[in-house]
Amino acid sequence: MNQVSLIYAVLLLVITSASLSAETERMLPEQKIFTAAAFGPDGRLWRIIPSQKYISVDYSTDFGKSFSQPVRVNSADIPIHLWDENPPTLSVDRKGKVYVLYFANDKQASTSFFSHSDDGTQFSQPIKISSEADNRYHYQTEMIIDATDRIHFAWHDVRDRDEYKKLGGGDLSIYHVSARTGKAIQLASDQRIAKNVCSCCRTAMAEDIDGSLIILARFVYPGNIRDHGLFRLSSDGKIGEPWRVTFDDWVIEGCPAHGPALSISADGRYHMAWFTQGEKRSGLFYAWSDDQGRTFSNPMPIGDQDKLPGRAEVLSLGKQVALVWKVFDGMQTRVEAMYSMDGGLHWSAARSIAESSAQSAHPALITDGKQIFLSWNSLDTGYRLIPVKQSDWNIINKSE
Repeated sequence: MNQVSLIYAVLLLVITSASLSAETERMLPEQKIFTAAAFGPDGRLWRIIPSQKYISVDYSTDFGKSFSQPVRVNSADIPIHLWDENPPTLSVDRKGKVYVLYFANDKQASTSFFSHSDDGTQFSQPIKISSEADNRYHYQTEMIIDATDRIHFAWHDVRDRDEYKKLGGGDLSIYHVSARTGKAIQLASDQRIAKNVCSCCRTAMAEDIDGSLIILARFVYPGNIRDHGLFRLSSDGKIGEPWRVTFDDWVIEGCPAHGPALSISADGRYHMAWFTQGEKRSGLFYAWSDDQGRTFSNPMPIGDQDKLPGRAEVLSLGKQVALVWKVFDGMQTRVEAMYSMDGGLHWSAARSIAESSAQSAHPALITDGKQIFLSWNSLDTGYRLIPVKQSDWNIINKSE
C-alpha cells in the first residue's frame, strides 16, 4: 500500500467511526453547518438553516448576499440529527412551493421528517417518511420532485438486515415512497427497491428524460467488493434490476462513508462521479454515458491525488457540466472545481474556488437555470453561493 492509499485508509476509518458515533446524541456535531439550498422559479434562493433543536427556512433575492427573516419549520423542539452523509434537502417546485426534508432523533435516531409550504411563510406539520420510522433505523433519505410534480423519497433502511446476515449479503436495503404534491400530501405505502447496499454511503438520484428515476448506489458484491450500481424506477412504478457500473474491485471490511454523485442532462447523458480505493483504480473519478448508463466513458481522474480529493458533486445544465470536490492540506479545506462546455468531453483545469480553516459541509451544486453555483457552508466563513464557471477559464482537458 502506497503512502496516499495509507492516508486514505486512515481517513476512511475516522469518517466511518464519526458516522457511527453520530448515533449518540451527546456526540452530535454543530448542526448549523449542514445547510441546503435551492432556487425557486422566481429566482429566489431558498435555504435550510438547522439548529440543535429545530429547522428554519429563509430566502435571498440577491444571490445569498442577504437573507430574509427565517421561518421555523417544526414548532416543537426535537434533537436535529444531521451529519456529512446525512444532510437535509430543500426543493422548490414550478409553482414556488417549498419542500423540506430533515432528520431528527425521535423513537429512532435520525428519523426522516418532511414538511412543505405554499410560499415559505408557514410550514405543514412534519410527518415521518418511513412506515417503520418508530421501529426501524433509517437514514440518508434523498428527495426529488419529478416532471409530473410527484415527490419521491428513497432511503437506507435496516429492516431487512437479518435476512442479509443469513444470506451473507450486503448491509442494508433502499426503500422508496412517493406522493402527488398538493395541499395535503398523502404518502403511499413504502417498498423495497434495492438490497445489498453499502450502509453509510449516500445514494444519488436523478430524473431521466423519459420520466424514470435513476438511482446510483454503492452495492456490496460477492467477495465484499464495494462498487457502484445503477437501477431504474420507471414512471409506472416498475423497479428494474440493478446493474454494476464501476469495476474498481474495492474490497473493504466496512463502509467507506463516501457516496457517489449523479446528474442527467437534457439530452439524456448521464454524468457520474465517485470515490474508490479499488484494486483496479484508486481516487476520485468522473465518467459519462449516452446509453442510459449501460456503458460509460473511460474514468477521468478528478483532482490531484496527492491532495486527497473527495466528496465530489456533479451537475449538468444543457451542455454545461460542473464538478466540485474537497481537498485538505492539513491546515485548510478547499473546494476545487472544473467546468465543461461540451457535455463532459473537454474540461477546464482544476482551480480552488472556496476555502475554510474550520468545519465545513460537503460541497453542493445548484442552478437557477442560467448558471451553476457552489452552495457551501463552513463555521468560519458562513454560507457562500459561488458561480462555478469563471470567465477566464480555458477548456483544455479531454474525457474519453
